Amino acid sequence: MNIHIKLEWKSLLMLMLLFLVTGDVDAQQRMTKIKDGTVSGTSTEPFEGSVLELETNNKGFLAPRLTTAQRDAIPAARRTAGLLIYNTTTGCFNYWESNMGTWLSICGTPPPAVMTVDCAKVKLSGTLKQGQGIDASTYLEITVVVTQPGTYDVVASTDNGYYFSTTGSFPTAGTFTLYLPGAGTPQRGYNDGEPGDQLTIKIHGIETTCKPYVPVENANVNYIIDCNTAGGVDVQGSYMLGVPMNANNKIVLRVNVTSTGYWSIRTNTVNGYSFSGSGTFTDAGVQTIELLGTGTPIDADPQVDVFTLIDNSDTPSNCSDVQIPLLAIAYTMDCGGATVNGSYMHDVTLTTSNTITLPINVTQTGDTEITTTVTDGIVFRSGPLAIREVGPQNVILYGEGKPTKSGSTTLTLTGTPGGTTQGGGTCQVIVPIDAQPVNYTMSCSSIAVQGNYRPNVAMTSSNTMTLTVTPTYVGSWSITTDTQNGVIFKGSGTFATTGAQTVTLVAEGTPLTGGDFSFNLTSNSVAGNTTCVKSLTFVYRTMNILGLGGGTYQPGSAGTSQSSRSILASSTNFGPNGIVKVERMNIHNGAYGYGSTLQSNITNNNIDIIVIGYNYIPNSATIDILVDFVVNKKGALIFSQETSTSATASIINGISGGNVTVSGTGTTYYNPILGVNDPVLNGPFGDMRLKGTGSDVNNSYYVTNVPSNMTILATQQGNASRAHIIKHNTLGFMYVGDSGWTAGDVTNTSTTIWPAKVSSSGAPLSKGYDGGAVVYNSFVYANAVAWAIKYVQDNKPE
Repeated sequence: MNIHIKLEWKSLLMLMLLFLVTGDVDAQQRMTKIKDGTVSGTSTEPFEGSVLELETNNKGFLAPRLTTAQRDAIPAARRTAGLLIYNTTTGCFNYWESNMGTWLSICGTPPPAVMTVDCAKVKLSGTLKQGQGIDASTYLEITVVVTQPGTYDVVASTDNGYYFSTTGSFPTAGTFTLYLPGAGTPQRGYNDGEPGDQLTIKIHGIETTCKPYVPVENANVNYIIDCNTAGGVDVQGSYMLGVPMNANNKIVLRVNVTSTGYWSIRTNTVNGYSFSGSGTFTDAGVQTIELLGTGTPIDADPQVDVFTLIDNSDTPSNCSDVQIPLLAIAYTMDCGGATVNGSYMHDVTLTTSNTITLPINVTQTGDTEITTTVTDGIVFRSGPLAIREVGPQNVILYGEGKPTKSGSTTLTLTGTPGGTTQGGGTCQVIVPIDAQPVNYTMSCSSIAVQGNYRPNVAMTSSNTMTLTVTPTYVGSWSITTDTQNGVIFKGSGTFATTGAQTVTLVAEGTPLTGGDFSFNLTSNSVAGNTTCVKSLTFVYRTMNILGLGGGTYQPGSAGTSQSSRSILASSTNFGPNGIVKVERMNIHNGAYGYGSTLQSNITNNNIDIIVIGYNYIPNSATIDILVDFVVNKKGALIFSQETSTSATASIINGISGGNVTVSGTGTTYYNPILGVNDPVLNGPFGDMRLKGTGSDVNNSYYVTNVPSNMTILATQQGNASRAHIIKHNTLGFMYVGDSGWTAGDVTNTSTTIWPAKVSSSGAPLSKGYDGGAVVYNSFVYANAVAWAIKYVQDNKPE
């Protein structure tokens, strides 16, 4: 048998033998130090006050490890004061104390007691009540069987805002009853027949199998939750996969309190998160409360999580359809900021060094994958990505394949799902493949633009730039512009021959607005004229507007200095160089033409937008024509009416499919605008949210029972349930309950009539109105026409 002894232990054994065989007093006084070689620069002599010193920086001293039974089996004759062991049963160092005749822990106290809980004898004394703090009269009785005396630490906890605990020491083994005082306040209560809170009992921090229930009385409170998601239940915050709840994630509830007291409302746990709240109602009546979210959504997106509200009201509300949409992953890819790593050469297989570092900005978390197109024999893939944080971050795409040609290989990146491109357009990365570089010049004066360029109209294959180029070395070419106004032009191909030839760049993206923009063309040629500049103008097409009614109240009959017309006729507002870029505004006067006369006017003049003013009362045939104009012809109708409730309701219902009620009043001059982010309220002529509009001579109409496919923009002052301005969510229809809301001019200063003031150039102005209010009719009117133009351009491009 071969026996191997490590060097340091050989030294220790030799020294011990030396102490045994020699009687040299000096050797005993020198004592011993053992070094394992991990500490340098220290003395080889032991500390003066130690018999044995062990020196190391990566090891420890290991004491004998015994169970309680093994420790107690040490014969009495072998026990001496200070005998040290590590007790693996209790997880504590023990040493023998001769005077007391017992084992003590290293801290000088008895070791942790070994005991079990008699679960059948766990008993609650006193009463637990929801929302009421626990006092000294309420405690928990626990019977334990102690097999080894020592210290104890017992905690009985719940997830309901309270717990019971006690500490102490058992002098002997046996059966004992512990009395655990309570602390905290129960947040939930239970009905008769329910088991109550389940306790988790831990001894010395270790959970036992005993999990009894204790009852908690419901608080005496009565309230009803408004379960209606349109006003009663308001879910706030964003909910994303893997993102923990924060203070913004909450459910705001409207409740009607009939009996005050402590309240507690929670939801079930769905998809890893839940909501809860509690407090005390001190007043009866309708009020709002908040439930705060906790946890983290864990399931895959997208989905809608459905929660049930659990309340402690004597009359439960049974709200079981609280829907919280988990946001699908969303991020923008910054291809312009992408970094291509590694070297690339024709017909050389890519390696692990060939990667693309792609900056992305994550707005909503989730699972995705980013890949490029397979182009010229190569492709880049990220593999599955589990994104759990919002904000800027980098993604590495790993290359595969072998380049089949030299030049610049353009790869289009796609993030599936959720990936979009920063700045619009197609997300592309160019990978340079080494070879003899292509060389050509561009004739900047030859650049010609084809197609129509309208704001908000997506580019098609007909939107192109063509130019003459002259290659002196054949190969792959690529010409692209920078992104201007949301549009980029790109072209690529291969020159097979030298000499002058024509190339085409195709536009991508959707124009954001109107105006003049200069596009910088850049080529991949290594010499010659490699850049050019081309100017391009974006405008809405000509719009044909029909006014119905008479006098100052509609643009066709109003005077040139009156608001209804001057706002639209001002090229500063609406024109090729105006705030809203449009080729031309053709205004037609339809006066009081009804039925077939109206239809002929619409058809013959190719009407895009209809504005109805005072005293135009549509008959049944006219109503059908107007509904068809909006629903089927995709025109825009700005409809004001204060003379016929039936005609008003018929048009609104015919377009929306709803069942509104229209009524009038003669007492209101001012109508508050809501904080809705709608283009009519927050448009190119300014943000009118939370401001107000004025009624002309205060005889206005108001709408109730507005259908869900329409948005309320303004209401009656003092009665928010009555809508003054409403707008369809998807169709070109807007209703204003005052036929003179666009009436006004430069000079009128009355505070009860003509609320739409303008400057001499037709610019919208605010106006002081009844009771010191300020109204903004002109701005809302201008925004409404801008919205109508965009709607018509989107739905009737030509």
